[in-house]
Amino acid sequence: MEEKQGYDVLKIVVHSDRCYMSTDYIRGKPLILWLKYHPQIEKERLYRWMRGLLDELEHFHRCRGNPCYQYVNPYSIIVGEDEKLHLLDLGSKEQDEMLHVMQRRNVREHFLSPENQYYQKVSVQEDIYGFGKTLQYVLSVIEVEPALGRLEEARFQKIISRCLNQNSKKNYQTIQELSEHFPNKKKTKESRKPLTGKMLVCAAVLMGAAALGMQFAGDQKSERERKRGEEISGELSDTEGNNGKSSADYREEMQQKQEQWNEEKQEIEEAAYEREKELTYELALLYFVELEDYQKSKEVMEIVGQSEKFAEDFIKLCELMDGQAPFATKQDMEQLLEQLEAELPASEDERYIGCITRGRQLLQNEEVPEEGASSEEAEGAQDTDGNNE
Repeated sequence: MEEKQGYDVLKIVVHSDRCYMSTDYIRGKPLILWLKYHPQIEKERLYRWMRGLLDELEHFHRCRGNPCYQYVNPYSIIVGEDEKLHLLDLGSKEQDEMLHVMQRRNVREHFLSPENQYYQKVSVQEDIYGFGKTLQYVLSVIEVEPALGRLEEARFQKIISRCLNQNSKKNYQTIQELSEHFPNKKKTKESRKPLTGKMLVCAAVLMGAAALGMQFAGDQKSERERKRGEEISGELSDTEGNNGKSSADYREEMQQKQEQWNEEKQEIEEAAYEREKELTYELALLYFVELEDYQKSKEVMEIVGQSEKFAEDFIKLCELMDGQAPFATKQDMEQLLEQLEAELPASEDERYIGCITRGRQLLQNEEVPEEGASSEEAEGAQDTDGNNE
């Protein structure tokens, strides 16, 4: 669904060394949805967007009262028809549903720091953390054209690390400091190797997630309502207006807009669920293949639970690998492995294949009863082996 919905976004006016905040109404899509339909973006656009986002945050922090935004994540960033990034005006009643989406657990866990899981912390460092997580997410789901060079990858990873490691002495203290370290787009003759999502997603899962705080002054409300009223009055007039729309036409148009938003909200929630599932699988594979911690792998996969057949069968394999469950018959174990192989989310991913291989090795090394053998016979065989030793 490519139709663009309307959103109230922040409009910050810079005058001399002061910044003033108001609201604008634009058509666009949340960044998380825009990336779904545009998995490849130009390198120049990536640099321009990230620098533009830093400028927006820096100007926001310079507004009266030095506020912090609090919700820096791909849901609160709107890609407008002007192809620029805009921050949602989360003080607008029109954005209550989007705000509700961002307060869901799966979004908080992926884009908030571990110490700020309920948006209780409001600070510049939290906005910096949110920018780092947003940059990390974008790089993990897109392909940059032309591909990032090795030095560019290293610079981005260093910036992300300094944004996320809040306890480090080298972390950024202000958005301006971060902006000064953000690289400009430069042509390079380096051999280019695409920045893969695997590396960044693993780091994202292990470090936690984040986005931060925002407080709006009460005087924004009247300005926002005035602009919103002008928009509606110019677009949807009553029966005596110049546009000649009747009350019935007005209600029908409002109903159509509500239906469109409901569809888009559902799509946002589905995208959030798929992202949560993807990150859960990544972490479960990390514990299973790399760390051989089958108990932890099982606990992580239980987040998905029985909602996915692969997750359900993967949990059974973890229990067998960790010795938590009694061995089934050889035929049952082979059937479980065959089911897992057929259900693999990414059959070409070596980590998934490694899980199947690990299970087959266990099947070969353990004394598993054949089909039809009673449990008493199996236990007797194990006791005999123990006595022989």
